[in-house]
Amino acid sequence: MGVLTLPVVLLAGGEWSGWLIGFILWCINWGISNATARWSFGLSATAAVGMSGVSFIARAWLTALVLFVIALRYSEEAGLIAAGVFITCFTFDLLGRTALYASRTRTPLKGTGQ
Repeated sequence: MGVLTLPVVLLAGGEWSGWLIGFILWCINWGISNATARWSFGLSATAAVGMSGVSFIARAWLTALVLFVIALRYSEEAGLIAAGVFITCFTFDLLGRTALYASRTRTPLKGTGQ
């Protein structure tokens, strides 16, 4: 998805660095999300949900902080473009994961009548 945002940014006259920053931030966020999901396997449901929730909120705050600093210290335009690229990639990734989860067929547990 991130690669598809590059032509849009360039055609709109945006900074290449803004796209690169947003795409790198999304890749880091995606990697941490996958690592958290792997680490939560084998934990109790409560611990896994807690770990995922804390990770989700921490990643959101850290990304917002990095984008804020970039906009203030480096370039406001690059920060705004990076934010747009990040939120686009994040949204489409979330939609894709949700669609995949919803499309999975679940097998009922034996002996529970479900």
